[in-house]
Amino acid sequence: MSRASLQRRLFLGALAWIVLALVATGVLLSVLFRDHLEDELARRLDADFLQLVSQLETAADGSLTHPRAMSDPLYQRVLSGYYWEVDRDDTVLMRSRSLWDQALAPDPDGGPLQRIEGPRGMPLLAVVRRVTLPRTDAPLRLTVAASLSPVEAAVADFRRTIAIALGVLALGLIGAAALQVRLGLQPLARLRRELGAIRGARADRLSDDYPGEVSPLVADLNSVLAHNASLIERARRQAGNLAHALKTPLSVVGNEAARMQRHGEAERAQRLQHEVDAMQRQIDWHLARTRIAGGRRGGQATVVAPVLERLQRTLQRLYGERGVVIDTDVPAELAFAGEGQDLEQMLGNLLENACKWARGVITARVASGAETLTLTIEDDGPGMDADQCARAIQPGRRFDEEVPGSGLGLAIVSDLALAYGGTLALERNAAGGLSATLRLPAALDR
Repeated sequence: MSRASLQRRLFLGALAWIVLALVATGVLLSVLFRDHLEDELARRLDADFLQLVSQLETAADGSLTHPRAMSDPLYQRVLSGYYWEVDRDDTVLMRSRSLWDQALAPDPDGGPLQRIEGPRGMPLLAVVRRVTLPRTDAPLRLTVAASLSPVEAAVADFRRTIAIALGVLALGLIGAAALQVRLGLQPLARLRRELGAIRGARADRLSDDYPGEVSPLVADLNSVLAHNASLIERARRQAGNLAHALKTPLSVVGNEAARMQRHGEAERAQRLQHEVDAMQRQIDWHLARTRIAGGRRGGQATVVAPVLERLQRTLQRLYGERGVVIDTDVPAELAFAGEGQDLEQMLGNLLENACKWARGVITARVASGAETLTLTIEDDGPGMDADQCARAIQPGRRFDEEVPGSGLGLAIVSDLALAYGGTLALERNAAGGLSATLRLPAALDR
């Protein structure tokens, strides 16, 4: 199936109908104009025929005379295009001066109005009738004919004129059709923009001021959006309730492991505590994913600089004793198209991870593209190779058990970034440490 746009289909359909209608109009007008000219010429020939009959005289001996010339001087001019002839049994008895030594050849079985060939192959329209004059022993055939060349020339001029007129009309109609299609489809273009705003977290529903033809669709879409939001919120609450329900049993099991440790059952206590920690990590992981899946709401915009400065102060107090320094470079106007809590969690996990491994200096830079924020956090720690960078964002993956943590931070950052249509990339920097590049949608208008 063709994927051509609806606007193009409507325009091409209108264009085809306009062209067909105007071509048919031009052909019909040309035919009607030709018929009108031929009818006028036939009426003139009828009048000339009656004049010719009235001028013919029959002598006492039966001979035929035409004592007076026709009123139209064209019948006297040689090969003028206007001719008359009187014949009996294909024998020419009289002819107009304009025929000179030529003869007309009407069809003996034809009707009273015929198309015949005249001198020099000229097409003629002829009135042919048989009449019986006084003192004649047989009917005579009278033929009055006129050239169709002036009709053809007039029709050709008319076709050129009508072609120019219909061409101008076609251009006007095509322009009007294009404008009509464009204006008619503007609500759909606006609907697409609003859906993009919802997808970009700049809105959470469609506006209501649409034409009557589009309003039912908009209402259905808003209903679907509201239903989905309700389902996600209900799922988040259920996940939270489940986590709280499991928290008490896990605490009991953890306390039991501690009691076993105090009573000398170190091996069994360690194994039990390991399983408790694994269960707690899974609960934390799935709670984080549930919040990520449903926590993104439209119309959010968070300025990056205050969030980064707040995290810098907090982490500087926690890790300052080790000599770790966090250096930031963030333009004040840059904003993230999303919730501040999500941005704080992503930046907090990345900065805390850098603080755990850095030897002295951490740099955080933020740059803005057309629609994207690029946040880069680098440390001067031991770094990771390409394989470790790929595995670091897997849930629960830890490369050093002596360093505190659950192994979920980078995985949560990656999932949060994906939820906003962004990415997280890890690589070794020039100094040998880790470079984390987070790309997120930028808030374009706040």
